[in-house]
Amino acid sequence: MKINVLGCGNILASDEGVGIHAVRKMGEKKLPGGVKLMEVGRPGSFLLDYIMDTDIIIVIDAVAKGLKPGTVFRFDSNEYPPEELLGFTIHGFNLVEAYKKGIKQYPDRMPKKIIVYGVEIKERGKFKTALSTPIKKAISKLVREIKKEALNLYQTDKTR
Repeated sequence: MKINVLGCGNILASDEGVGIHAVRKMGEKKLPGGVKLMEVGRPGSFLLDYIMDTDIIIVIDAVAKGLKPGTVFRFDSNEYPPEELLGFTIHGFNLVEAYKKGIKQYPDRMPKKIIVYGVEIKERGKFKTALSTPIKKAISKLVREIKKEALNLYQTDKTR
C-alpha cells in the first residue's frame, strides 16, 4: 500500500505553514515503508504527481474557519466528494484542480481514498517563520494521530 502524506502551506507565513511543519515533524518518527512524506509549498501542475499512483493521500493544511486556534479537523472521502473535501483548507484549491485534471486524464491512477487534516490557525498572512503556541501544540497531537492512522491503514491492507 502506498500512502502519500502531503504537508501544505507556506513556512514563511507563520501558521499557514502548519502542514509543512507537521510533515517535517513526522519525518522524525518511524513510519511504514509505504508512507511517503511530501512538502507542498507552491501551486502548480506538478501537484498531480503527488496524488497519482498512490492508494491514499493524507493532506495536512491550515484552516481558517474562525474557531479556536489549534483545533484539528479530520475529513475523508467517505464523507465528502474529493473536490469538496480538498477545498476545505486554505491551500486546497490547488489540489482540487490537480484532482479534477487527474480524474479526467488518469482515472485509474488516482487515489482510492483522500483524508484531510485541517488545523485552525491563529495567524494568517503574517510573514514570519515561527508558529503560534496553539499551532505548535496542535502539531504534536496531529503527528501522533496521523502516524496512528497510517499504521492502521497499512496493517489493515496487509491482512487483506
